[in-house]
Amino acid sequence: MEKQILKKIKSYESIIIHRHTRPDLDAYGSQMGLKEVLKFNFPEKKIYVVGDASPYPFNTKMDEISDEIYKDSLVFVLDTSVKALVSDERYTLGKELIVVDHHLNDTDLNPDIFYKDSSVISCAELITRLAINNELILNQEASNHLISGIIGDSGRFMYIKPENGSHAFLMASEIMKQQPDIQKLYDFLYLEDLARRKVKSMFQSFELTENLVAYRINSKELVKQSGLDFQSVSRGMVNQMSGIKEVFIWASFTQDENDLYIAELRSRGISIVDLAKKYGGGGHANACGATLKSMDEVNLMIKDLNERAGERAWTF
Repeated sequence: MEKQILKKIKSYESIIIHRHTRPDLDAYGSQMGLKEVLKFNFPEKKIYVVGDASPYPFNTKMDEISDEIYKDSLVFVLDTSVKALVSDERYTLGKELIVVDHHLNDTDLNPDIFYKDSSVISCAELITRLAINNELILNQEASNHLISGIIGDSGRFMYIKPENGSHAFLMASEIMKQQPDIQKLYDFLYLEDLARRKVKSMFQSFELTENLVAYRINSKELVKQSGLDFQSVSRGMVNQMSGIKEVFIWASFTQDENDLYIAELRSRGISIVDLAKKYGGGGHANACGATLKSMDEVNLMIKDLNERAGERAWTF
Protein backbone atom coordinates (compact mmCIF):
# COMPACT_ATOMS: atom_id res chain seq x y z
CA MET A 1 0.00 0.00 0.00
CA GLU A 2 2.92 2.38 0.68
CA LYS A 3 4.09 1.98 -2.93
CA GLN A 4 0.55 2.65 -4.10
CA ILE A 5 0.47 5.87 -2.08
CA LEU A 6 3.81 6.97 -3.55
CA LYS A 7 2.47 6.33 -7.04
CA LYS A 8 -0.51 8.59 -6.30
CA ILE A 9 1.77 11.30 -4.89
CA LYS A 10 3.93 11.25 -8.02
CA SER A 11 0.89 11.58 -10.27
CA TYR A 12 -0.33 14.88 -8.79
CA GLU A 13 1.07 18.39 -9.03
CA SER A 14 -1.04 19.65 -6.11
CA ILE A 15 -1.46 17.93 -2.73
CA ILE A 16 -3.58 19.16 0.20
CA ILE A 17 -3.10 17.73 3.70
CA HIS A 18 -5.86 17.75 6.34
CA ARG A 19 -5.96 16.31 9.88
CA HIS A 20 -8.35 16.28 12.82
CA THR A 21 -9.79 19.30 14.59
CA ARG A 22 -8.23 20.68 17.77
CA PRO A 23 -4.87 19.25 16.67
CA ASP A 24 -2.55 17.60 19.17
CA LEU A 25 1.15 16.89 18.65
CA ASP A 26 0.50 13.84 16.49
CA ALA A 27 -2.05 15.56 14.25
CA TYR A 28 0.27 18.52 13.67
CA GLY A 29 3.39 16.34 13.56
CA SER A 30 1.94 14.01 10.94
CA GLN A 31 0.51 16.82 8.83
CA MET A 32 3.56 19.08 8.90
CA GLY A 33 5.95 16.13 8.74
CA LEU A 34 4.32 14.85 5.55
CA LYS A 35 4.35 18.36 4.11
CA GLU A 36 8.09 18.76 4.73
CA VAL A 37 8.89 15.28 3.37
CA LEU A 38 6.97 16.02 0.18
CA LYS A 39 8.40 19.54 -0.21
CA PHE A 40 11.96 18.26 0.15
CA ASN A 41 11.61 15.23 -2.12
CA PHE A 42 9.26 16.77 -4.69
CA PRO A 43 10.17 20.49 -4.82
CA GLU A 44 8.21 20.95 -8.04
CA LYS A 45 4.90 20.07 -6.37
CA LYS A 46 2.54 22.44 -4.57
CA ILE A 47 1.92 21.17 -1.04
CA TYR A 48 -0.80 22.77 1.11
CA VAL A 49 -1.82 22.27 4.74
CA VAL A 50 -5.19 23.37 6.13
CA GLY A 51 -7.06 23.32 9.42
CA ASP A 52 -7.68 25.01 12.75
CA ALA A 53 -4.96 25.99 15.22
CA SER A 54 -3.63 24.83 18.59
CA PRO A 55 -0.39 25.47 20.51
CA TYR A 56 2.60 23.69 18.96
CA PRO A 57 6.38 24.19 19.28
CA PHE A 58 7.24 24.38 15.57
CA ASN A 59 5.92 26.19 12.51
CA THR A 60 2.32 25.32 11.67
CA LYS A 61 1.28 28.12 9.35
CA MET A 62 -1.82 26.88 7.57
CA ASP A 63 -2.51 27.79 3.95
CA GLU A 64 -5.55 29.75 2.85
CA ILE A 65 -6.63 28.16 -0.40
CA SER A 66 -9.69 28.42 -2.63
CA ASP A 67 -12.12 25.62 -3.38
CA GLU A 68 -10.87 25.72 -6.97
CA ILE A 69 -7.48 24.31 -5.98
CA TYR A 70 -9.10 21.12 -4.69
CA LYS A 71 -10.56 19.91 -7.98
CA ASP A 72 -7.22 18.70 -9.39
CA SER A 73 -5.56 17.86 -6.07
CA LEU A 74 -4.74 14.72 -4.15
CA VAL A 75 -6.08 15.11 -0.60
CA PHE A 76 -4.71 13.47 2.53
CA VAL A 77 -6.59 13.20 5.83
CA LEU A 78 -4.26 12.25 8.68
CA ASP A 79 -4.71 11.02 12.25
CA THR A 80 -8.46 10.55 11.95
CA SER A 81 -10.80 8.53 9.77
CA VAL A 82 -14.06 9.96 11.11
CA LYS A 83 -15.98 12.61 9.17
CA ALA A 84 -17.04 14.59 12.23
CA LEU A 85 -13.43 15.06 13.35
CA VAL A 86 -11.82 16.31 10.12
CA SER A 87 -10.74 19.94 10.20
CA ASP A 88 -12.04 21.75 7.09
CA GLU A 89 -14.80 19.78 5.38
CA ARG A 90 -13.49 20.64 1.91
CA TYR A 91 -11.48 17.41 1.89
CA THR A 92 -14.46 16.05 -0.09
CA LEU A 93 -13.68 18.40 -3.00
CA GLY A 94 -10.41 16.73 -3.98
CA LYS A 95 -9.94 14.48 -6.98
CA GLU A 96 -8.77 11.55 -4.83
CA LEU A 97 -8.58 10.96 -1.09
CA ILE A 98 -6.02 9.07 0.99
CA VAL A 99 -6.71 8.54 4.70
CA VAL A 100 -3.84 7.61 7.03
CA ASP A 101 -4.81 6.70 10.58
CA HIS A 102 -3.80 4.57 13.55
CA HIS A 103 -6.93 4.85 15.68
CA LEU A 104 -9.36 2.02 16.33
CA ASN A 105 -12.24 3.70 14.47
CA ASP A 106 -13.60 2.52 11.14
CA THR A 107 -13.78 5.17 8.42
CA ASP A 108 -16.84 6.94 7.03
CA LEU A 109 -14.79 9.15 4.68
CA ASN A 110 -15.04 6.86 1.61
CA PRO A 111 -11.33 7.18 0.74
CA ASP A 112 -9.66 5.87 -2.41
CA ILE A 113 -6.89 4.51 -0.18
CA PHE A 114 -7.28 3.79 3.54
CA TYR A 115 -3.85 3.27 5.11
CA LYS A 116 -4.64 2.13 8.65
CA ASP A 117 -2.47 0.41 11.24
CA SER A 118 -3.85 0.38 14.78
CA SER A 119 -0.84 -1.53 16.08
CA VAL A 120 1.31 1.62 16.13
CA ILE A 121 1.07 4.29 18.79
CA SER A 122 1.11 7.36 16.52
CA CYS A 123 0.18 8.46 13.02
CA ALA A 124 3.62 10.07 12.75
CA GLU A 125 5.11 6.57 12.74
CA LEU A 126 3.05 5.73 9.66
CA ILE A 127 4.25 8.86 7.87
CA THR A 128 7.84 8.05 8.84
CA ARG A 129 7.45 4.44 7.66
CA LEU A 130 5.83 5.62 4.43
CA ALA A 131 8.84 7.84 3.75
CA ILE A 132 11.49 5.27 4.70
CA ASN A 133 9.93 2.37 2.79
CA ASN A 134 9.64 4.57 -0.30
CA GLU A 135 13.26 5.76 0.08
CA LEU A 136 12.22 9.37 0.61
CA ILE A 137 14.61 11.62 2.49
CA LEU A 138 13.73 12.87 5.97
CA ASN A 139 15.22 16.33 6.45
CA GLN A 140 15.55 18.17 9.76
CA GLU A 141 12.32 20.12 9.34
CA ALA A 142 10.35 16.92 8.80
CA SER A 143 12.11 15.27 11.73
CA ASN A 144 11.08 18.09 14.10
CA HIS A 145 7.44 17.38 13.34
CA LEU A 146 7.55 13.59 13.17
CA ILE A 147 9.34 13.14 16.50
CA SER A 148 6.77 15.52 18.02
CA GLY A 149 4.00 13.21 16.84
CA ILE A 150 5.58 10.08 18.28
CA ILE A 151 6.45 11.68 21.61
CA GLY A 152 3.03 13.30 21.83
CA ASP A 153 0.85 10.26 21.22
CA SER A 154 3.08 7.95 23.24
CA GLY A 155 2.58 10.23 26.24
CA ARG A 156 6.33 10.99 26.17
CA PHE A 157 6.82 7.21 25.83
CA MET A 158 4.76 6.51 28.96
CA TYR A 159 2.13 4.55 26.97
CA ILE A 160 4.67 2.35 25.19
CA LYS A 161 3.86 -1.37 25.39
CA PRO A 162 5.81 -4.46 24.27
CA GLU A 163 3.57 -4.86 21.23
CA ASN A 164 4.10 -1.31 19.89
CA GLY A 165 7.33 -0.16 21.50
CA SER A 166 9.83 -1.68 19.07
CA HIS A 167 8.22 0.03 16.06
CA ALA A 168 7.93 3.38 17.85
CA PHE A 169 11.57 3.34 18.91
CA LEU A 170 12.71 2.14 15.47
CA MET A 171 10.94 5.04 13.76
CA ALA A 172 12.18 7.46 16.42
CA SER A 173 15.77 6.29 15.91
CA GLU A 174 15.52 6.97 12.17
CA ILE A 175 14.09 10.42 12.84
CA MET A 176 16.80 11.25 15.38
CA LYS A 177 19.47 10.73 12.71
CA GLN A 178 18.29 14.06 11.27
CA GLN A 179 18.98 15.89 14.55
CA PRO A 180 15.54 17.30 15.34
CA ASP A 181 15.35 20.12 17.87
CA ILE A 182 14.33 17.83 20.70
CA GLN A 183 15.12 20.44 23.35
CA LYS A 184 12.61 22.87 21.85
CA LEU A 185 9.97 20.14 21.92
CA TYR A 186 10.57 19.21 25.55
CA ASP A 187 10.68 22.88 26.58
CA PHE A 188 7.23 23.21 25.00
CA LEU A 189 6.00 20.19 26.94
CA TYR A 190 7.50 20.94 30.34
CA LEU A 191 8.12 24.68 30.67
CA GLU A 192 5.37 27.19 31.42
CA ASP A 193 5.32 30.82 32.41
CA LEU A 194 4.63 31.89 35.97
CA ALA A 195 1.13 33.17 35.20
CA ARG A 196 0.05 29.81 33.77
CA ARG A 197 1.50 27.93 36.74
CA LYS A 198 -0.53 30.11 39.10
CA VAL A 199 -3.70 29.65 37.03
CA LYS A 200 -3.36 25.85 37.33
CA SER A 201 -4.60 26.10 40.89
CA MET A 202 -8.05 26.85 39.45
CA PHE A 203 -8.17 23.32 38.02
CA GLN A 204 -6.74 21.24 40.86
CA SER A 205 -10.02 20.23 42.50
CA PHE A 206 -12.04 17.30 41.20
CA GLU A 207 -14.96 15.03 42.03
CA LEU A 208 -14.87 11.28 42.63
CA THR A 209 -17.51 8.73 41.68
CA GLU A 210 -18.37 5.71 43.80
CA ASN A 211 -15.78 3.63 41.94
CA LEU A 212 -13.12 6.36 42.13
CA VAL A 213 -13.38 7.90 38.68
CA ALA A 214 -11.90 11.39 39.01
CA TYR A 215 -13.57 14.09 36.95
CA ARG A 216 -14.12 17.82 36.73
CA ILE A 217 -16.45 20.01 34.71
CA ASN A 218 -15.08 23.29 33.36
CA SER A 219 -17.68 25.92 32.45
CA LYS A 220 -17.05 28.35 29.61
CA GLU A 221 -17.06 31.13 32.22
CA LEU A 222 -14.18 29.41 34.05
CA VAL A 223 -12.24 29.01 30.81
CA LYS A 224 -12.65 32.73 30.12
CA GLN A 225 -11.73 33.65 33.69
CA SER A 226 -8.53 31.60 33.51
CA GLY A 227 -7.23 33.57 30.52
CA LEU A 228 -6.08 30.32 28.89
CA ASP A 229 -7.05 29.15 25.43
CA PHE A 230 -9.64 26.40 25.22
CA GLN A 231 -7.18 23.62 24.43
CA SER A 232 -4.96 24.52 27.36
CA VAL A 233 -7.91 23.90 29.66
CA SER A 234 -9.64 21.00 27.93
CA ARG A 235 -6.65 18.88 26.99
CA GLY A 236 -4.02 20.65 29.05
CA MET A 237 -5.59 20.25 32.48
CA VAL A 238 -7.01 16.72 32.34
CA ASN A 239 -3.82 15.19 33.69
CA GLN A 240 -4.04 17.27 36.82
CA MET A 241 -5.95 14.20 37.98
CA SER A 242 -3.37 11.64 36.83
CA GLY A 243 -0.83 9.82 38.96
CA ILE A 244 -3.21 8.97 41.82
CA LYS A 245 -2.75 5.36 42.90
CA GLU A 246 -6.43 4.68 43.55
CA VAL A 247 -7.67 6.41 40.39
CA PHE A 248 -7.61 4.35 37.19
CA ILE A 249 -9.95 6.55 35.11
CA TRP A 250 -10.05 10.34 35.01
CA ALA A 251 -11.89 12.78 32.76
CA SER A 252 -12.48 16.45 32.12
CA PHE A 253 -15.57 17.98 30.51
CA THR A 254 -15.03 21.50 29.19
CA GLN A 255 -17.85 23.67 27.88
CA ASP A 256 -17.07 25.53 24.66
CA GLU A 257 -18.61 28.69 23.22
CA ASN A 258 -21.29 26.64 21.47
CA ASP A 259 -22.33 25.05 24.78
CA LEU A 260 -20.93 21.68 23.75
CA TYR A 261 -18.86 19.73 26.26
CA ILE A 262 -15.50 18.41 25.11
CA ALA A 263 -14.75 15.20 26.99
CA GLU A 264 -11.11 14.27 27.49
CA LEU A 265 -10.86 10.73 28.86
CA ARG A 266 -7.74 9.09 30.30
CA SER A 267 -7.10 5.78 32.02
CA ARG A 268 -4.45 3.47 33.38
CA GLY A 269 -4.78 -0.24 32.72
CA ILE A 270 -8.43 -0.04 31.61
CA SER A 271 -9.56 0.43 28.01
CA ILE A 272 -12.17 3.18 27.69
CA VAL A 273 -12.13 3.96 23.96
CA ASP A 274 -15.38 2.05 23.40
CA LEU A 275 -17.10 4.50 25.74
CA ALA A 276 -15.75 7.43 23.72
CA LYS A 277 -17.08 5.77 20.56
CA LYS A 278 -20.48 5.31 22.18
CA TYR A 279 -20.78 9.11 22.29
CA GLY A 280 -19.49 9.69 18.76
CA GLY A 281 -15.82 10.10 19.62
CA GLY A 282 -12.79 7.84 19.60
CA GLY A 283 -9.04 7.72 20.05
CA HIS A 284 -6.79 5.33 21.91
CA ALA A 285 -7.48 2.66 24.49
CA ASN A 286 -6.26 4.85 27.36
CA ALA A 287 -6.53 8.36 25.90
CA CYS A 288 -9.61 9.35 23.95
CA GLY A 289 -12.41 11.87 23.78
CA ALA A 290 -15.81 12.88 22.48
CA THR A 291 -18.00 15.93 21.97
CA LEU A 292 -21.12 15.88 24.14
CA LYS A 293 -24.24 17.90 23.41
CA SER A 294 -25.44 18.59 26.95
CA MET A 295 -24.88 18.12 30.68
CA ASP A 296 -27.27 15.19 30.47
CA GLU A 297 -24.80 13.44 28.17
CA VAL A 298 -21.93 14.41 30.49
CA ASN A 299 -23.70 12.74 33.40
CA LEU A 300 -24.44 9.65 31.33
CA MET A 301 -20.79 9.35 30.34
CA ILE A 302 -19.67 9.76 33.95
CA LYS A 303 -22.07 6.95 34.86
CA ASP A 304 -20.58 4.73 32.13
CA LEU A 305 -17.04 5.50 33.27
CA ASN A 306 -17.99 4.70 36.84
CA GLU A 307 -19.42 1.33 35.77
CA ARG A 308 -16.25 0.56 33.79
CA ALA A 309 -14.10 1.39 36.80
CA GLY A 310 -16.27 -0.90 38.91
CA GLU A 311 -15.40 -3.84 36.66
CA ARG A 312 -11.83 -3.72 37.93
CA ALA A 313 -10.77 -5.82 40.91
CA TRP A 314 -9.54 -3.23 43.36
CA THR A 315 -6.20 -4.05 44.92
CA PHE A 316 -3.86 -1.43 46.32
